[in-house]
Amino acid sequence: MTEYYRTISVAVVALLVLAGGCSPDNSDDVPNDAGEHIVWEVQGESNSVFLLGSIHLLRPQDYPLPEVYDEVYAEAEQLVMELDMDDLDVSTMQREMMTAAMIDNGSLRDLLGEEAWNTAARTAAGMDIELEMLGAVEPWFAALTVVELQMVKMGFNPALGVEFYFLERARNDDKPITGLETIGEQIAFFDEMPIDTQRRFLLKTLDDASKIGTDIDALVGAWRSGDLAAMRGELTRGFDGFPQVYNSLVAARNAGWLEDITDLLDDEDDYLVIVGALHLVGEDSLVKLLDEQGFQLNRR
Repeated sequence: MTEYYRTISVAVVALLVLAGGCSPDNSDDVPNDAGEHIVWEVQGESNSVFLLGSIHLLRPQDYPLPEVYDEVYAEAEQLVMELDMDDLDVSTMQREMMTAAMIDNGSLRDLLGEEAWNTAARTAAGMDIELEMLGAVEPWFAALTVVELQMVKMGFNPALGVEFYFLERARNDDKPITGLETIGEQIAFFDEMPIDTQRRFLLKTLDDASKIGTDIDALVGAWRSGDLAAMRGELTRGFDGFPQVYNSLVAARNAGWLEDITDLLDDEDDYLVIVGALHLVGEDSLVKLLDEQGFQLNRR
C-alpha cells in the first residue's frame, strides 16, 4: 500500500510545489475564512461533515499535527479518504499501476525524442538520477518517480502523511473507513493524459525538481498555518500551462466528489473527509461548490 500511495500522492504535492515559492493571492474565493487551518465543518440537517485538507507526505518534524485535526477526528463517527486505504489489495494495485505505466511499444527515449531525452537525462543526472532506469515507463510515471526520489531525499514519507496517521487511528478505534474513488480511477487521471502533455509535464518536473526544497518548506508552512492566500497562489501557479491536468486532477474530481459529500450530509453520523489540500482552495474547490449548493460552512 505504501509503495503505490507514495507514487500517486507525490503528484499532487509536485504540481503545487514545482511552480515556485508561495506568494499571496488576495482573491476572496473561499467562504468563512475566519479559522486558522485548512479544515471546514459543513452542516447537514442532522449531522456534520468535516473537510480536512491533507499533505500526503510529511516529515517527522511536521508532527504533532495541529490540535484541531484531532478534535474533528474525535467528533466524527466515520472516516472518508480519497482511497479506502484500509481495503487495498497490494498485488492488484501494483499490477494495475505497472500495466498503466509501462510503454506498450518503444521507450521513454522514443516518446521524448532525442533532443528532449538528452536534456532530460542531463538534468536528471544532476540530481543523481539515472533516467535510463525509467526508460520503459511513460512520462507521467517517470515524472512522479523523479519527485518521489527528491522528496524522499528530503525526509518526506507517505507513511507520515495525514492519511496514514488517521488511518491507523481509525483502525485502532474501529471507525468505519471508506474512499471516494478507486485505484483504477486514480491511475487513469495520469495515464489518460495526452502524450504531449506527459512530455511537457516530465520536462517541467525535471527542470524544477532541483528547487523543490525551499518551495516544499514554504508549502508545508502555508498548509500548517492555514494560509489560504499562499495555498491559492500555489494552486494557480502549479497548474500554469497544464489546464488539462488541472481539470483531471482537481476540478473534475471535486465535481464528482460533490455528490458523495452531499449524500453524507443526509446521514445521521458525523464524517471526517480527508482530501489533498488543493481540493479545498480555489474557484473549483469542494468548499466553494458546497457553498454554492447552499450548505453552511464554518472554518475551524
